This record gives sequence, structure tokens and C-alpha cells, in this order.
Amino acid sequence: MNQPPPSDSRFAVYLIPPYPVARVVAEVHTVLRKQFGFIAADQFQVHATLKGFFKRIDGPLAPMVEHLDNVFATTQPFAVHFCGYHINEGGIGLDVSRRHGQKNAELFDIRERIVQAVLPSIAPDCDFVEKDLAPPFKAHITLAFRDISAAMHADVLDYLAEVALPTQPFFATRFHLLEFFSHEWSADWEQTLTWRIHKTWRLSAA
Repeated sequence: MNQPPPSDSRFAVYLIPPYPVARVVAEVHTVLRKQFGFIAADQFQVHATLKGFFKRIDGPLAPMVEHLDNVFATTQPFAVHFCGYHINEGGIGLDVSRRHGQKNAELFDIRERIVQAVLPSIAPDCDFVEKDLAPPFKAHITLAFRDISAAMHADVLDYLAEVALPTQPFFATRFHLLEFFSHEWSADWEQTLTWRIHKTWRLSAA
């Protein structure tokens, strides 16, 4: 049976970790899908969200991309540290929000500048504004979310106890602007999620 075409799209801006980190996390996504049936995290790139889903106003993409170009043109690579698990009722991830016990100021700064860059392009009826822009921002790399219940957290954490999860800091140098498509944004959008990369930014030291 043919599925209906995807509904209108959503955009996001992600920090993409280096290959060694992505490889380990991608394996976790695959195993959790196989062993627990979780599909949501495995539908995405391995990433830390800097600006989550947003519905864009109609019109050309170029002005928003230009604003983001300006953000990344004035950004230097910065260190990202792993700080244990990030756990809430929505899922389990690796906390990358802090450095030496304090808020990672450079990470929070680029998050704020990205938000300001895309804010003029966010549609008035965007369905993700409150979820993504309401404080607090807690940067993390997702292991499981959305289709994992809070009741399963303990079992999944126990299962992950023997995994050699990333612990060494890395430098943030790669960022993606993506467009996401789904057949139903108001329901189980992860069931039909697809995406494409619109632009990649690579930072280099001055």
C-alpha cells in the first residue's frame, strides 16, 4: 500500500561529533533497536542538538543559511566534554553540557547565536517552539528517546553498563543544517522520519 507524501518539513542544526564517537553511539542505537525495539534515536544522525526541530516560514532558504554562515564564520573550535548520563522522562543520553563541572560556555554561546540566526525564519505556527526554546537547554548525545518509557530506564542503563561509552573530550568542528520529513508531525513522526543535509560547516583553528 502506498503511503501518503510527507507533510511539511522541519529543520534543525546539529553538532556532529567525530567518527570514533559516532561509531560507538551508532552501535548503541542499533543494538537498542534490535534488543528493545527502540527506533527513534536510530532514525537520526549521531549528534548534539543546537537548534531542535522548527517549522520554517515560506520563502527561499538562502537568508537563513546566510545568517548561519555568519555564526560559524566567527566561531572557533571548542572542547566538548562527556559528563555522564543525561536522563529525563523523555530518554537517555550522554551529557555534554558541562566542562570541568561548569556550564560549557562556548557551547551555550553558539546555541544562543544559532537560535537568534534562525528565529526570524521560524513560522508563527511552529509546533516545536515551546519544547525547544523553553529553558533549560541541556546539550546531550541521545542514546534512546521518545519510544523508551521511564519505566524502562533502569533496565536499559543496566544493559548499557558494559558498553565502553565515549569519555574523552573532542573538539566541535562539524555542524549540519538538516531538513526532516515525516508523514505526521502531530503524532508518531519518528515512524516515517527521513532527512537530508542542506549544509555542513567545518571549523578550523585561526
